Amino acid sequence: MTIKTIIAAIALEHGEQQVARRAIRLAAAHGARLVLAHAIESLPESDPRLPSPANEKAIASMLEAEAIASLRQLAESAAVQVEVEVECGKADQLIERLIRDHAADLLVIGPGRPQNLRERIFGSTADRVVRVGLCPVLVVKRATDDPYRRVIAAVDFSPMSFAAAQTAAQIAPPAKLELIHAFEIPHTFEQAMLKVGTSQAELDRYREAKAQTAYAELRSVRADLAVAGKIRVVRGDPATALVRVARSGRADLIALGIQGKNAVSRLILGSVARRVLAASSCDVLLAGGAMSRD
Repeated sequence: MTIKTIIAAIALEHGEQQVARRAIRLAAAHGARLVLAHAIESLPESDPRLPSPANEKAIASMLEAEAIASLRQLAESAAVQVEVEVECGKADQLIERLIRDHAADLLVIGPGRPQNLRERIFGSTADRVVRVGLCPVLVVKRATDDPYRRVIAAVDFSPMSFAAAQTAAQIAPPAKLELIHAFEIPHTFEQAMLKVGTSQAELDRYREAKAQTAYAELRSVRADLAVAGKIRVVRGDPATALVRVARSGRADLIALGIQGKNAVSRLILGSVARRVLAASSCDVLLAGGAMSRD
């Protein structure tokens, strides 16, 4: 994967200058073209029962001009090619169009904050864009200009998790990359094993065998990625384990693979990704595309 074009979605009203700074740093590091985008969603919807605001077009033009000026100010110090895109409308629709039009390799965005009941149920702009899965999404949560030095990639051996690890390695090649796999043996399964006569020693050997198998698969993934990072296998619920890692301060960036398996999961981000996004103090990379390991 080569990063040639980066889209950075900037919510100016949320003070997301750190999103622009991270995107500018990445664009400079990769010699990529950068598009700073902002959607003006604050215009009231037309209602025939109410008098229309005076000169709606003039109001929209003024808001667009102010947003363009703000984005250009953010890009003043950038030593890369920067384009500015501002439109009135839904942010996720603008972002998706720009990703398609520019064949973007990476979207950089802030975590966002739910603005209403619909967003609290179905997710923010970041959630909606991630679900579409047009390109990897970097959610910026840290207000720092430092490069990524410690990256953790969560690997469940799906093509999506491999894509996330691969993208993380590409985004931050100098960083130390650690591959982590969390596995859990369901309590009901363990109880069933004991009920049919499995001894505790056999159950322990079963757990150890699963851990050793995971280590072997992680070594294979590490070889495919051609990185020299550490590998780690932890027991427990994946979401809980990754949240613990995300809160530990041991990583600047955590990478996750995501996949919508049915109508519900396409509407709402998977529980693991959502919990990590909510709890993490570091940036989070989400990748949904399946990259080949061949």
